[in-house]
Amino acid sequence: MLTVKLPDGREYNFHTAVFDYNGTLAVDGVVSAAVGSLLAVLAQKLRVVIVTADTFGLARAQLCRLPVELVVLGPGQGGPDKAAYVVAAGAEGVVAVGNGVNDAEMFAAAALAVCIVGPEGASVPSLLAADIVVPGPEAAVGLLLDSRRLIATLRR
Repeated sequence: MLTVKLPDGREYNFHTAVFDYNGTLAVDGVVSAAVGSLLAVLAQKLRVVIVTADTFGLARAQLCRLPVELVVLGPGQGGPDKAAYVVAAGAEGVVAVGNGVNDAEMFAAAALAVCIVGPEGASVPSLLAADIVVPGPEAAVGLLLDSRRLIATLRR
């Protein structure tokens, strides 16, 4: 559980972080060692779930040694399915992290949405639905590992 209390009285109580995979955590299907290490640390605080269509087919092999849950979407599944997963996980306690068009709906459902603008870029719908925009997965996980960063960004 991660509790973030903002100066204006708002409070977040996160129990789950839901991540997209390709373009968010992985570049061309591969997760860097640094991102893997950060996810392992985050998993000590929050349930970490990766929901992906697994475009490159590498997610299972890349994540098998990490303490994360992997949900691979089937053909024809996408944004609405990611949003449904966030809702089923208890949306009021979920932070969603992604970058693609198919992440915008989960952003709308989650308590907090973080959009990553990495080498793959970010979709305009996800940018507009995000609460926070960061330059990469290290920055996104860093926000959750040091809640003072969230407070600095979200304070009014």
